[in-house]
Amino acid sequence: MVENPANPNYVQRNIITKGAIIKTSAGNAKVTSRPGQDGTINAVLVK
Repeated sequence: MVENPANPNYVQRNIITKGAIIKTSAGNAKVTSRPGQDGTINAVLVK
């Protein structure tokens, strides 16, 4: 995980929430779903 605007401590604890920036094989992506509620991660690539 690269960044999480909800709480900076979530990056250290590897907690993914909506709005978090994650590192993928295709580049960085912003999470658009609620992984804790849905059980899946949907994201949009960012530049």
